Amino acid sequence: MMRAFALSALLVVGAAPALTVIAAVPATAQMAPMTGPHVQDAWVRLPAVSGRPAGGYFLIHGTAKADALTGVTSPKAERIELHSMTNEGGVMKMRAEPSFALPAKGELKFAPGGSHLMIFGLSPDVKPGTAIPLTFSFQSGAKVTLNAEARAANAPVQAPADAPAHKH
Repeated sequence: MMRAFALSALLVVGAAPALTVIAAVPATAQMAPMTGPHVQDAWVRLPAVSGRPAGGYFLIHGTAKADALTGVTSPKAERIELHSMTNEGGVMKMRAEPSFALPAKGELKFAPGGSHLMIFGLSPDVKPGTAIPLTFSFQSGAKVTLNAEARAANAPVQAPADAPAHKH
């Protein structure tokens, strides 16, 4: 069981070291309204093996009050879990979490190699380019719904469109 779980973690998160790069928002992606927590850059990495879990990534900007992300749902998935990644003695370990704190005026980043969504039972009609509706639920009672772009398992991770260029 643990071996299968570890293999799932490698397939979803990848064996590469943790990255802090967030993918660019495609022109078709929707962004959440600014009245509550603001979710952006949401995308889903489809599994390399059909039937395995997919991974979800995004960036949340908090409001003036601290909050917590308590769950994510989608009509295109059977269930979605919030997962953390930790390095314990040189071994990356994945753990389901009940919530993630969102500091006042802070950010919460789910990125490849780090915290992520584990999306189980993804609808078979989801292909690269499909818009996947995700509803983010917060401890404050706020709910934010937006579409995340489905990407192939081997799609490159891209920097956000507003990220500064890396120059030497």
